Amino acid sequence: NSEDPQIKKASVIQIRKILGGLPPSESVQPVIDTGLVPDIVSLLDSEDTSLQREAAWIVTDIACGTTQQTELVIDAGAIPRLIILAASPNADVAENAVWALENIIEDSARLRDRVEEEGGLAALVKLVDRREPSFENVQRRAVRAIFCYACPWPSSKLPITRVRILFYANMESIEYAVQTLDKIGDHGLQRTDFIGTGVVPRLVKLLTDPSSSITLQKEVLKCLGYLVSGSDDDTDVAVDAGLLPGLVVPLETKSRDLCYLALWNASNVAAGSDSQVHALLDSGLLMPVVHILMDHQQSFQCRREACWTISNLTKKVSGDATVAQALIEGRCVEALSAALLIPKAKAKELAVSGITNVLEWKPPQGSEADKSPLTILRSASGPQNLRSVRDSRDVNDPKIKRECQSLLTRYFPDCSRPARV
Repeated sequence: NSEDPQIKKASVIQIRKILGGLPPSESVQPVIDTGLVPDIVSLLDSEDTSLQREAAWIVTDIACGTTQQTELVIDAGAIPRLIILAASPNADVAENAVWALENIIEDSARLRDRVEEEGGLAALVKLVDRREPSFENVQRRAVRAIFCYACPWPSSKLPITRVRILFYANMESIEYAVQTLDKIGDHGLQRTDFIGTGVVPRLVKLLTDPSSSITLQKEVLKCLGYLVSGSDDDTDVAVDAGLLPGLVVPLETKSRDLCYLALWNASNVAAGSDSQVHALLDSGLLMPVVHILMDHQQSFQCRREACWTISNLTKKVSGDATVAQALIEGRCVEALSAALLIPKAKAKELAVSGITNVLEWKPPQGSEADKSPLTILRSASGPQNLRSVRDSRDVNDPKIKRECQSLLTRYFPDCSRPARV
C-alpha cells in the first residue's frame, strides 16, 4: 500500500516470487490471508507496465489455486482488467494477462462462462489475428486459452467459424487449434459447421507439410476422419481438398497410430459414392493399403482397417467393371486371402465378405481365364485359407464358418469336404 513506487514494485515482486517458489497448495492461501488481493488487482490499472506485468503474473498464480481462491481475484474485478491488458502493446503484459484468463477458464465451467460473459472469449479470438512477430507468444497463449475454453465443456457459443483464424498462426499454435477442433467434434460439432470453418483444405495440407509433427498429423487425421464418416456430401469436401493423395504420406510412415488413422479415413471414403471410390483408386492409395494388409509385421489394427478399406471397395465390383479390374490388378484378391489368416474375427469377417463380392463379379466375355478372381484366389491359397477358417477351433462365430463353407461348396467343391477328425 506504500505510495513509494519503488517500495510498491519491490513488494509486488516479492509476492510474485513467493507464489512462484512453492506449489499453489502451499503459496496461494498465505498471500490471500494478507488481504492484499484487491490491491494487487487494482495494480492492473497502473500506468507502469512493469507493475501491470507483475500484478497479472500474481493473478495468474492465484488462479492456479482452488475455485474459491480464484473467485477472490474475480470478485476483486480482475476479468475486465485482464481483458484490457490482453490488448496491451507490451507483449509481456499481454501474455501474462492472457495466461491469467486461461487459468480462470480452465478452473471450471462456471468461471469459464464468467470470462465469456464479460467479453473474454471475443478478446482471445481477436488476439489470434495479431500478426506482429513480437506477439507470437501472446498469440500462442491465446490459442491455448481457447483450447481450454473448448475442452472439456462443449458450448454452442464458441464462434466456430472463427476457428479458421487459428490455423494460420505458428505451428505450435496450429497444434492447439487442431486439438480444439477435434475436442469440439467430440462434443457434437455438426459437420456442416465444421465445413463452415473453411479449414478443411488447410487440414489436408498439414498432412503433407514436412514441418507437421506426428502429434499434429494424428489430430488432423482424427478431424478429417470425423468428416468423412458423415454423408457423401461431407466426404466430398475432404476428397475435393485432396485428402486421398494426402493419406499416402502417413501410410508410408513408421508410426502405427498415423497408419491406423489414415486407413480409417480411407475405409470411410471406400464406403462412399462411386465418384469417391474412383477418386481413391486414382490417388495411388490402393497399393500401400494392399501392402499393409499382406504384411504380417503390421499391427492387427492397421491390417483390419486395410481389410475394411478393400472389403468396402469390393461392394462396388458388381456394377463397375473399372473398380473390379483395379482390384484384380492391385492384388486385392490375394490380400483378402491373406486376411483370412489374421487371428481376429472381424478381419476374417471382412475378408469373407470381400471375397464373396469379388467372386460374384462376372468377368467380361473373352477375359483371360488366369486373371479371373476365381483363378487368382485359388492360386493364392484361397480355398485352403477358407477351410482353415471353417475348421478352426479358435473361430467361435458360426456365421463366418457357414459363409466359408458356402464359398467352398459353390466355387471350390473339390475343397469343400469337411476335414477328418
